[in-house]
Amino acid sequence: MRDQLRVLKHGLIASWTMFSAFQTWKTWTFMWLSRLLIQACFYALIGRMLGSQQQVDYLLIGNVVAIMAIDATVVILLAVGERQSGTLALMVAAPSTHLTVYLGRGLVNLGSGVAASTTAFLVLPPLFGVDLPWPKAGLIPLMIFVVGLSCYCYGTCVASFVLGFPSARWLALNFSYLVLMTFCGVNVPTSFWPDWLRAVTSVLPMTHGLAAIRAFVAGGPASTVLVQLGLEVCVGAAWIAVAAVSFNRMVRRGRRDGTIEFGG
Repeated sequence: MRDQLRVLKHGLIASWTMFSAFQTWKTWTFMWLSRLLIQACFYALIGRMLGSQQQVDYLLIGNVVAIMAIDATVVILLAVGERQSGTLALMVAAPSTHLTVYLGRGLVNLGSGVAASTTAFLVLPPLFGVDLPWPKAGLIPLMIFVVGLSCYCYGTCVASFVLGFPSARWLALNFSYLVLMTFCGVNVPTSFWPDWLRAVTSVLPMTHGLAAIRAFVAGGPASTVLVQLGLEVCVGAAWIAVAAVSFNRMVRRGRRDGTIEFGG
């Protein structure tokens, strides 16, 4: 366990070094954060054009949570980039499981997503007349973190399958978070979809976590909120379990055929 934590710590340090090389507080605030806030405002304005405060509430809350998912799935780019740059073999040599190494690569982006989504929850609802249950609303960042962690596990799993196709990493990133935004209740209730598709969305991250946040904001029973958050944790655990198996298979195959160093 000590080796696992040490590798995770160094992965986090490396992630922060890369992140801070591209982002300062000014660029993060005025370029990245502002872009995400404008995106959430765009959908909230659609609700206002429909003349329904209920639609405004639904669209704003959904897209504020979706902000976090965009940042969390950036782990796909970071993980696949290691193979594209030829450093995968060095990472595999770390004294820990391969999954631990990759989990540390995007933790800063996960933190960025939680910070951006939390900021949006503080700034945007008053602008659009969305009532939050203060002071209990202070618990929302914790719920966002749970959803973000689940999305991060999902992104890590996607990365494990894309490692063999480094050139497809941007496609995989965009497709991954757009699937979440489309089917997980961000803009359209999951009840809109046919039963078979609803069954699929139930195993996607953000579906249950977003439902928990919506129930919390609406003043729903605590049992409903806790059950949905528990399901979100289970979904994240399932995705990370699949990622562990996939990473191990990729590493064994790469060692066997000599393709572990560079992607095609």
